[in-house]
Amino acid sequence: MSTPSGLAIATAQTNVDILVFAGHRVTYLLMNYLHTMNVKLGSYLAFPSPYRLAARNFMTENIDFLSPRLVGDRFDWHSIPLEVLKDLSALEELLVEVAKWHYRNENPQRKRIPKGFAEEVSLKVTEIGDGSAIPKIVLCVSSVTGTLFPVDHREYFAKAKESIVTAIDQAHHQGSVAGILQESHLAYFDRIGRSLRDSEALELNYPDSKRPARINRATRRYLTLAASSVQGFTEEVTVRGSVCEADQRKDRFQLQLIDGRIIDAPIQSEHRETILDAFQRFRQGVRVMIDGVGRFDRRSRLDGLESVEHISLLDSLDVGARLEEFTSLTNGWLEGKGVAPKVDDLEWLTDQFEANYSDRLPAPYLYPTGEGGVQAEWSLDRWEATLDIDLKSKSAYWHALNQSSDDESECEIDLSSLDGWKWLAEQLTLLVPGDPGE
Repeated sequence: MSTPSGLAIATAQTNVDILVFAGHRVTYLLMNYLHTMNVKLGSYLAFPSPYRLAARNFMTENIDFLSPRLVGDRFDWHSIPLEVLKDLSALEELLVEVAKWHYRNENPQRKRIPKGFAEEVSLKVTEIGDGSAIPKIVLCVSSVTGTLFPVDHREYFAKAKESIVTAIDQAHHQGSVAGILQESHLAYFDRIGRSLRDSEALELNYPDSKRPARINRATRRYLTLAASSVQGFTEEVTVRGSVCEADQRKDRFQLQLIDGRIIDAPIQSEHRETILDAFQRFRQGVRVMIDGVGRFDRRSRLDGLESVEHISLLDSLDVGARLEEFTSLTNGWLEGKGVAPKVDDLEWLTDQFEANYSDRLPAPYLYPTGEGGVQAEWSLDRWEATLDIDLKSKSAYWHALNQSSDDESECEIDLSSLDGWKWLAEQLTLLVPGDPGE
């Protein structure tokens, strides 16, 4: 007879298999199985512990616990990206540890946590609410009636939630979190909220607008670094650079960033071929783009990658890589007169190109302008086209010249509007050799 995986087997009386956990926890799976097999629980009261647990009444209670709100463009359609679920999983781990801490503080005579304290409690997402994505999280408490020393898990998990909310609120106001949480608890914030982007936040205490307990990149850094033993923090990053060294024996490689710095990263089996390919072509100027988890020091300086999630070879005219080069410019770069473009403006332009400029369109040559802007150029058969981008106004002036017929087209477009990017794509499509607009 087949049995659910992960369960030990005990046999009694009529050679009917009775399922029990190898440990002390009994779930509905056991009770339902016994019911379907028409097994009478009373027959097994004589079994030694832990099998005797199977004869007790088993109960599960779902308690409304948290309704955190995820704020940001990615969450506007009441959906949660899978990567964000890792943050909620880390939050569950923290709640369990803080609940244990409160139990120990209130029961100093107990040398250890009661068996099953953590195993009998779990957090579950039951639905996504309206507005920004608001997962409804319930506290699922499993218990066996008839135990000699029952523990009210709800009390300690409620106190754990309050401690975490208070610590996050303190971090938001740059206050001290000493005594609110232990230093070991603060390490969990290195994973809670790690998937959040610059404009995103996780509000744990929603809908309390006075104390929302907002986790964003700033507050999670503050909380992580509040532990004196911590040397830095991690964050999801996208970096570009060249693979300048690769050590297959140690499964490590060196990435030379566009600003010249070199950081260390692991060679993971799924990315080995791409990494070694980029390394072999290092002297040809081949660059890669990596999405992964970056390791930062206390000064928020990237000093390595903990993991690589995605890696891809870049085109020689990659817009993001070229614009990143411009971030190293300083005022006076053009014979003492050039204005350096602002880093935030260059990052905005990079995001706009990545979101609105199709890979099927010809890649432009990019150059900084003396006024602090960017000029994009295309050579398309008989056409020479330029786009002078004003980063301050987020607008651009388009000019195209047919060198054979002297035909011209000119237009000013709004790059903060999707319509502006659509117009640009249409013009380039007309000028691509072989198209009807040639």
